[in-house]
Amino acid sequence: MLEAIGNSARTEILRHLSAQSMSTPDLAEAIGVEHSRVLRHLAVLEDLGLVSADHPRGSRRGVGRVVMWETNKERVKEIADAWRSYASGQPNPRG
Repeated sequence: MLEAIGNSARTEILRHLSAQSMSTPDLAEAIGVEHSRVLRHLAVLEDLGLVSADHPRGSRRGVGRVVMWETNKERVKEIADAWRSYASGQPNPRG
């Protein structure tokens, strides 16, 4: 978890997606990172439940297909709370 949210590109992706749903090309332009790298960052964030796409894995490729991404705000809050507990030396209430 710490490695995922400690990456500046991933935190920028989360910041942008918290404001609005965005496509991968739009995210790449917004944060100044190559499209392929944004896809890798999104995969990590998706595995942690922090973002979701409007198309399930396996059906995202196709000519003209635009996949829109958004944050899972409840999961982001859970991770933020866990980070706050960790950084302040408090025990994590979730174990």
